Amino acid sequence: MQPFNLSPQNKQYLFDKIDKLDPTRQWQVIIQERQSKRSVIQNERLWSLYTALGDHLGESKDKVHELMGYKFLRYQTTVAGESVELIKSTTKLTTKDMAEYQENIENWAALIGFIWEYHP
Repeated sequence: MQPFNLSPQNKQYLFDKIDKLDPTRQWQVIIQERQSKRSVIQNERLWSLYTALGDHLGESKDKVHELMGYKFLRYQTTVAGESVELIKSTTKLTTKDMAEYQENIENWAALIGFIWEYHP
């Protein structure tokens, strides 16, 4: 079964699906708070930040995207018993994580003399 995003409007549909489950089998139900993925507005703001910072650094927005990912989204994992470093994709960030990521970029940029104001 695919994840089900529960709302007051579709709650009865979920209950109906549960009622139709095979009663001779055991089932597991996991309910967790849904985390919102980054918003379109956050993504637009991020690319505007990348562009402006890139202009300041003399780099392309794509290069800034790579650099900031390396700086702030790196993590270690183990693959086949070997430690490897990966960079989390911004497409996987929640709205909260995306706000924190952008704040980290802006704070770092201020240290190198770049102050940015977003104007949508």
